Amino acid sequence: MEDFHSGWTDYYEENADREPRALLLETLDAFGDAGGEAVDLGCGAGIDTNAILRRGWSVLAVDEQQEAIDRLRARVPADVADRLRTAVASMEDVAVPPVDLVWASFSLFFCRPGRFADSWRRITGAIRSGGRFAGHILGDRDTWASRDDISAFPIDRTRALFDGFEIERFEESEEDGDPGPKHWHVFEIRALRP
Repeated sequence: MEDFHSGWTDYYEENADREPRALLLETLDAFGDAGGEAVDLGCGAGIDTNAILRRGWSVLAVDEQQEAIDRLRARVPADVADRLRTAVASMEDVAVPPVDLVWASFSLFFCRPGRFADSWRRITGAIRSGGRFAGHILGDRDTWASRDDISAFPIDRTRALFDGFEIERFEESEEDGDPGPKHWHVFEIRALRP
């Protein structure tokens, strides 16, 4: 069985030139020109982190892989590097400071199920009033949902994760991967803490 917690080099190479995620850019637009402090959970090689920095934000970029942090640091221009902090840590273990934005793009499902509830409380508890969560939650019909090291949820449990938030965007997508047998079932969410 594939080990999701190692062997990321190919993924970083394949995605090196992708654009920042549209959900992230829309979320940053929702803040206007305010800027603020963000955490990027599972930052990978730093494409999205870099986009947040370019908008004038300060970012704590977190990834379990040292290679990801090294790639991120190589990508970030010197004129914004002073607003970047990094941590090599799992999202289950990282200390999330108070922030205006938690960005978690295709990363939360790597949180082990037995630790998800505590991690989720800590992550969302760090979001200040007027702040937002934006990211992706894996759905229960995804190919990986049956794995014992993946956190995936049906739609009702996914919505329940955002009790106390104002859901600004909630989109469900389901499609077969290209190429290969992977079936994706993902919720794309932006939520505001009043």
